[in-house]
Amino acid sequence: FAQKNLNVTTGAVSNPTWGNHVAILKEAGLNVLRYAYYDAATLSVDREGFFAGLEALPERTLVVLHACCHNPTGVDITIDDWKRVLDIVEAKNLIPFLDMAYQGFGEGLEEDARALRMFAASGVSMMAATSSSKNFGLYGERAGALHVVGANETEAKVLKTILNALVRAEYSNPPRHGGAVVAEVLNDPELLPAWKSEVDGCRNRILAMRRALFEAGKAEGADLSFIIRQKGMFSFTGFTKAEMIRLREEFAIYGVENGRICVAGLNTKNVGKVAKAFAQVLKDRK
Repeated sequence: FAQKNLNVTTGAVSNPTWGNHVAILKEAGLNVLRYAYYDAATLSVDREGFFAGLEALPERTLVVLHACCHNPTGVDITIDDWKRVLDIVEAKNLIPFLDMAYQGFGEGLEEDARALRMFAASGVSMMAATSSSKNFGLYGERAGALHVVGANETEAKVLKTILNALVRAEYSNPPRHGGAVVAEVLNDPELLPAWKSEVDGCRNRILAMRRALFEAGKAEGADLSFIIRQKGMFSFTGFTKAEMIRLREEFAIYGVENGRICVAGLNTKNVGKVAKAFAQVLKDRK
């Protein structure tokens, strides 16, 4: 769509990003660039590199931005950072594509959507992908939505016509069940607040597990403060590939070899074991 109809030849993703972002952009015929995002030394956002990377992108680059709960790092930028990103997007004539797969698991349903809504209200042409896989528990249904905001009403109508034709040619009609479940929940005065409460419960449990791992690590003499600075289901631990393999083979703790773990997999029974293993690996690093 972007290549054929928006005269886009280049896409850009954060370093690191969700593994499939690169494959999707390449399959769409785009050259893929990476902009700096994460500072492995501080386990935080490399703000200087991030903004410099965005400013260096060619005009008309489709830039993929994580709207909240950055995957895989769990490290998000602030709302003031987002305002600066919007300024760069406008100045450089970039095409923002916001990916929001974990709405509600960071700070809250409303808070996690602030960046997306700010971009939508700014008047820039933009796209966003939202997923219902996690916050509706519909992973197997592949339910989600593509949101396209035109600079004006005429542009929006043209984009809708193009997208309708593209959808018709690619898959004609999407499966109905997942979308119908989401629509039913969002439009029912009793189900909607119940769903919001359940999402809040999921987020609060994740926050509690982050705090528990931090405290358990402190008891073992390990600084795991990075865990409470991150948001969402995942955490980027900073462990190397060799250390992640050791955690798996010696301690039976499983994560991705790039250092990512799923915080949602922690519970009150295993968090102490994980903290001890992390502490041992960190101790042996010195």
